[in-house]
Amino acid sequence: MNRSLFHNIHALTVSLLIMTGWLLYSPALRLTLSAFRAYLRDAHILLGFILIAGLLGAVWLNRQRAIYSRINYKLSALSCIGAALTGLLLVLRTDLTTIADVSVISLHRLIALAGAILLGLHVYLVWNKARQETETSNEENGGMTSNSSAITGRRQFVRWLAALGAMAGIGLFANHLRNKYDEMPGALPGKFEDCNKMTPLPNPSLGSMPPIGGGYKGQFEVFTVTKIPCSNSETWRFTVSGLVDKPMELNWELFLQVPRKVQVSNFHCITGWSVYNVTYEGISIPALLAMVGARPEGLFVKFNSGDGIYTSALSIEQARMNDVIIAVLMDGKPIPSSLGGPARLVVPQMYAYKGVKWLTGLEVIDNKHIGFWESRGYENDAWVRKGV
Repeated sequence: MNRSLFHNIHALTVSLLIMTGWLLYSPALRLTLSAFRAYLRDAHILLGFILIAGLLGAVWLNRQRAIYSRINYKLSALSCIGAALTGLLLVLRTDLTTIADVSVISLHRLIALAGAILLGLHVYLVWNKARQETETSNEENGGMTSNSSAITGRRQFVRWLAALGAMAGIGLFANHLRNKYDEMPGALPGKFEDCNKMTPLPNPSLGSMPPIGGGYKGQFEVFTVTKIPCSNSETWRFTVSGLVDKPMELNWELFLQVPRKVQVSNFHCITGWSVYNVTYEGISIPALLAMVGARPEGLFVKFNSGDGIYTSALSIEQARMNDVIIAVLMDGKPIPSSLGGPARLVVPQMYAYKGVKWLTGLEVIDNKHIGFWESRGYENDAWVRKGV
């Protein structure tokens, strides 16, 4: 393959990778692009495999050249290799315990940010070289050059790459700064935004304080598709309805009187990060279903969010797993609004998009319900991969 053509394809692949990565990560566009998220994810993964193939091709094409002695080529190659390796781990849904508890997805984003900056630097160097070549050619030909159209085309292509790289780099950097505070390793729930005004606060049971899990390991990320709703104890209600013998509607004070359990669970997000040894305290879903008398014809349980948009569902058998709870405390402290409080569903054996945040009720139904992300291409049975 012609080296120039190969270089252009590789440059376009990297630019599209950065752009699709930014679109997938951007909180501001998450709801707007939710219907296309699964396609964007698949396109991003496909581009990642093309990048890997391109890296192998670059090694083959340049095996007898010394281009990687140049610092910009070395750094660009390292960023591509790092992005490819961390991307493969994300595709395999494998998180690693790394230095300072940095998750694989955080490493992937930081490498992508570095890659965007390097792309901008590389484009500048190429652009500057093309400009110098044009000036030299004009001088040698008395102001005219026979290959001016080719040079102009190359410069135009470089300008487009520069624009793409700059847009992606600025977006990634802005999102990184926006989330940097909340992604501090080992951050306590109190360091996350909490607009809830709930009184009284849940009284931690034995095991919650101090947390029997010893305090969670890892870092939570704030991942939402809507504006975070704020709750207060005056208006908050929790309802149990559908195919049950004893429907109920509980205010906050009555909700806190329902017996709770304490458990230690791991939390896995489908986007590739995990938090381990979280001590949750909350209402057991199996116990709650028994309390309200779920009827035999009830085959599924639908869960509703206080944002008025997000829903998910479990089969009745899944809902009766003994570690499925409505959590109100995490490591002995109220769950902040940015992490789904005052009450959120926890389904440890499934990925976190099944764990509805800002939970305000459940409904026992006799037909399958397809939730928010499930209707947008995500698996309905979101089992965590074994060994994670």
